[in-house]
Amino acid sequence: MKDLKRKRTVASAKLTASLTVQAAKIGPTVLLESSFVLALLDPRDPNHKAVKSIFGFLEPHNCRFHIPVYVFSEVFSKILQKEKKVSCALKALDKFRSELHGVLFTGINPTLEEILSRYRVLARKKIRFLQSNDFYIAAEGILSNSYILTCDLGMYEKVKRNYPDIYYVATHSKKYKDDIPRFTKRILESIK
Repeated sequence: MKDLKRKRTVASAKLTASLTVQAAKIGPTVLLESSFVLALLDPRDPNHKAVKSIFGFLEPHNCRFHIPVYVFSEVFSKILQKEKKVSCALKALDKFRSELHGVLFTGINPTLEEILSRYRVLARKKIRFLQSNDFYIAAEGILSNSYILTCDLGMYEKVKRNYPDIYYVATHSKKYKDDIPRFTKRILESIK
């Protein structure tokens, strides 16, 4: 009798396990900085091929794409300046979000106290020379331990001094040609 009950319990557990929806494994967190997103959206951008290649490399890894609201705001503003129509900028951002192959994470909405705290901690020694939007974006990436992808050389050089997981993705720069292989190696190491 006990054997029969045990067999039924085991069979029931197996059936339940087979019917349970498994949560998808979320890959590494990758912050896409504004210049990266803009290069991805514009086929005429000199960095488009490199950015598209990296973006394609990330596709099977189900990354948590960390795209702060500051990035969306900056990208929207740049597209609006170029296209002169709000509807065009909205379409471009909607298309980008619909093609994002991973989990979208917009970061946190910091309070004034949190912003001031970030300035006290990060601006004192680490990334103080960045303009305000770049400071917020870099701070989001640093505080969430994201891999930061950028095509902005100035931002890269200022953040790189104190945060090793920022990567300069640009095809026109010989000086930083090793960042793309370094990034792919780090991603592959992080998913093992």
